[in-house]
Amino acid sequence: MLDTFRPLQTIAQKDMEDSLRDRFILIVTLFLATATLTSLVTGAVALNTDVALFEKAKATLLALGKSPADIVSPDFYPLRLLRGAIEQIEIIGAILGILIGHRAAAGERGRQTFALIMTRPLNAWQFLAGKVLGGGILISGGLAVVFGLGAILLQLVSGVSLTATDLLRIGLVWILASAYTTVFFLLAFLAALRMKRPLNALLLSFTIWLLLVLVAPQIGDTLDPDNQVAGGVFRQLHIPKAEEERIKGNYAVFEQIRGGIESASVTKHFERFSFAVLGIKESYAGKPLAPILVEKSGDVLWILCFTFGLGGLVFSRRLSIDKITKEN
Repeated sequence: MLDTFRPLQTIAQKDMEDSLRDRFILIVTLFLATATLTSLVTGAVALNTDVALFEKAKATLLALGKSPADIVSPDFYPLRLLRGAIEQIEIIGAILGILIGHRAAAGERGRQTFALIMTRPLNAWQFLAGKVLGGGILISGGLAVVFGLGAILLQLVSGVSLTATDLLRIGLVWILASAYTTVFFLLAFLAALRMKRPLNALLLSFTIWLLLVLVAPQIGDTLDPDNQVAGGVFRQLHIPKAEEERIKGNYAVFEQIRGGIESASVTKHFERFSFAVLGIKESYAGKPLAPILVEKSGDVLWILCFTFGLGGLVFSRRLSIDKITKEN
């Protein structure tokens, strides 16, 4: 058993070391961390000001003889400040996954080392699994640093203490963020491994990234009539719920098409889950975690289907050493 999995560990370790020496990947990783933490600190400072004002007002009321039991502490919801981090991971995190995945396959082909590696006592699935394992560890480790530093900054800068439940919510989002980013790693890895020219594989990966991350979610949001007015057009016009449903029924087909385009994006599913679990979306703020997980289980399954589906494609076709060698 150890002899079977030891090659995976060796390949994964080598791949991680190579990726960490790649300055461009390190630059993108640092940019992701800087962008997410900058947006977090800005919001945390503002929240700290609100907390300080409340504490000052509370002290004044207590000095005037107000009973502490009569002073209701507001809900500050510090996890909402992670919105910027989620949005950066949706875009830059996906790019990072593409770069790591592309390098994992194209690097071996470019250095003409693929055929040499396969002359070792190594099965093709062990080679592929080692590459995927190394990429997965890099991705989850980098995101763990981002979320870990984010939690520390929230605790230190915002003035609001994080509870064990808050940390659990952050941990769950980190797990799904790792799976989400791995989708783009597998996409780029598969393309660079199977296509004739690695450069064309990279272009294809970024084209799909453009469609899934930027185009599809924006089409869904832009074509939603209720999103065109702050708070919703139906609320602003004070239309009763029953009348709202009747009006929506008149363009049900349009809504199905719009919803289908939006749901085709793995990015949108990651955003829906994260915004709900972290309470970024107002309707979920203060709501217990268990019902949220039940309601958002479909978004989790969608991302997992993307991940395991691409993983299955990676391992489904036999690697041809001669073909890949000739293509280089």
